[in-house]
Formats: sequence, structure tokens, C-alpha cells
Amino acid sequence: MQVDEERATAEGFVREDGWYAPYDYWLTLWGLYDLYAYALALLGNVKDKVLLDCGCGPGHTSVMLAKRGATVTAFDTAAGQLDTARRLAKANGVDVVFLCQPFEELDFPDESFDVVFGTFVLHHVDLLKASRQLVRVLKPGGKAVFIENSALNPLLMAARSKVCGKFGVPQYSDDHEHPLTRRDIATLQSAFPGACTIHFPSFLFFRLLDFYVFKKRWAWMTALLQRCDQAAGSIPFVRRYGYLQIVELRKGTSRA
Repeated sequence: MQVDEERATAEGFVREDGWYAPYDYWLTLWGLYDLYAYALALLGNVKDKVLLDCGCGPGHTSVMLAKRGATVTAFDTAAGQLDTARRLAKANGVDVVFLCQPFEELDFPDESFDVVFGTFVLHHVDLLKASRQLVRVLKPGGKAVFIENSALNPLLMAARSKVCGKFGVPQYSDDHEHPLTRRDIATLQSAFPGACTIHFPSFLFFRLLDFYVFKKRWAWMTALLQRCDQAAGSIPFVRRYGYLQIVELRKGTSRA
């Protein structure tokens, strides 16, 4: 669908790669466009697939997936965000069903979805209950892919608890969430035995300084921190200690 720049600015526009102007600052600094591409490659061709977008927020990922041809249902617990999401879908000319419900109590029949997607949602929920819901609503042979944060790097976790919210450094977290720990991953592995794969496609570490402290004030600093992440991330072992990871879950084809 052709959308001119004026309409895109006035109503909001989402590209198939997930570009969304109100979030572009964050998406760019965190390298999330590359992670969207990686996650979408894991999902495979979603055209004509029945897809669930978990914790959709303002709906830009839902619109991205609908533009790729998926039949999208999305949920969140924030009613105001869902209102924004409905307006965004309408502005982009796609149909998405948006519902207000918690991840732990999904109101869908068993085996409803071919694929499931989510961005920064698993670390907000009761993972044991949510993983059971995922197993239940996925069709046999279905797949779920989530972009998530990670608690594997002790330096990042120390900065998160001791620095964020102090010294003029903003804090975006709350007491009800935490980056995914090894125990959290073990919970997912128990729900999807032999079918839980953790991917570390890129390394986000130094760029967090730009996001939290320097705030993209200097182009040279932004470029330097990006190059530092790229250099460190070229070492496969190091990538697992970045702040982001991708969780891939697959449901077996056998019926119990």
C-alpha cells in the first residue's frame, strides 16, 4: 500500500521491516531492525498463517506481521495501548484483532495458531503459566519466536540495579519484571523439551551507553559505540553476554 510522507507522519506508518517513527530512536540504537529480520527468518513465510502477537503494545509489530500476509490476532493488558494499536492498524490498511487479556490466561481454543511472536513480553509474565498457554494454543508443528532481554551479563545486571534511576540515568524497568535468567530459560526448556533454542545474533552492550547516557547527541560517539558492539559481537562466545537474545520454541507434531 502506498502511503505518502505527510499521511505517514499524521497517522503513523509501519513498514514491513518494523520501522515505526515514534519508536525509531529506540529501535535504531538497540539494533532491533536487525533482530526483527532475524526473528522473521526464524518464523519463515507468515503469509496466510494464523499468528498471535503477544504483548503487542501500540501494535507496530502486529501491523508489520499483517503487512507480511499473516492473519494476526494480538493481545496486551494495557487498554490504552490497544486503542493506539487499533488506530495504527486502520491507518495502515490492515485488519488485526486486538484483545485485552493476560498472557497467563489466554482465551483461545487449543491449537489455534500456526505461529506466535512477541517482543519483550516474556520477562513481564509468570513464565511457567505463560509457557503452558503457549504449548496449548500452538498447533502441532507450530513455532514461537520472541525477542527478549537477557540476564547473563553480570555487569549489565549490576548497572541495571545500581545505576539506572540514579545519577540522571533513566530507569525504564519496574519491580514486576526482570531480564530472562538461566532459570527462566530452564522453565521454557521444560515446557518445550528439546525444542527450545536460544539465539544470540548480535551484541548489544556499548550502545546502551548511547541510549541511557549520551542519548545520540554526537554522531561520532554513536558510530564508535556501534563499532565497539560489532567488534565484540564478531566473537560468537561474547554475543551471549549482550543484552538481547531471541528465543525460538517449537511444538512437536505428535498428539499426546
